[in-house]
Amino acid sequence: MIEHYQYSRASVSSYQKPKKGNDLCGDSFYVKETDNYLICAVADGLGSGKMAKEASGAATDIIDQHHHETVEQLMHLCNDGLRHTRGAVIAIVKVDYKNQTATYSGVGNIRFMISAERQRAVHPLPKVGFLVGKPERFKVQDFRYEKELTFMLYSDGMDIHTQSRTLLTKMISPKESVKYISGLPQDINDDATVLVGQVNMS
Repeated sequence: MIEHYQYSRASVSSYQKPKKGNDLCGDSFYVKETDNYLICAVADGLGSGKMAKEASGAATDIIDQHHHETVEQLMHLCNDGLRHTRGAVIAIVKVDYKNQTATYSGVGNIRFMISAERQRAVHPLPKVGFLVGKPERFKVQDFRYEKELTFMLYSDGMDIHTQSRTLLTKMISPKESVKYISGLPQDINDDATVLVGQVNMS
């Protein structure tokens, strides 16, 4: 399933498919823009099916309720909120339009790629593990941009590692990138979700 979100300063496109044999995808994602920022997240519930979806959905629901908080605070809130679930891995990126920074934090095997001004794409490493309510310290990283930012978040069922850097530095649009990704062969043994975003200050 493909969806597109067009905002005042940003555009984001998503593609999601469930594990083979499942009607329900265990991944959830979140996209929102305000006057001051864009926030995107992907959560992957441990395992697959209904219980995985409940865990990942709990995380994105928390982000929806508290999107005004810092990325670090959102990670703590998600961790606390997943205490009585199967658990989930998660990645969050928040783009501050005024300060022209993107702030990222992640736990587990959701990949995050980012490129400012179509220069070299960077893949910051997430914290190892998953969120299930245990005390955690989160690594938070900031990235600066001047006029344009492209980024991608994707769960481990999405096999696009070799293409991801080129997709960001040579992006036509998030819509075109997701259309291309949806046509690639993917791992049928896991849920798959990708968010592709572009921020343009001009």
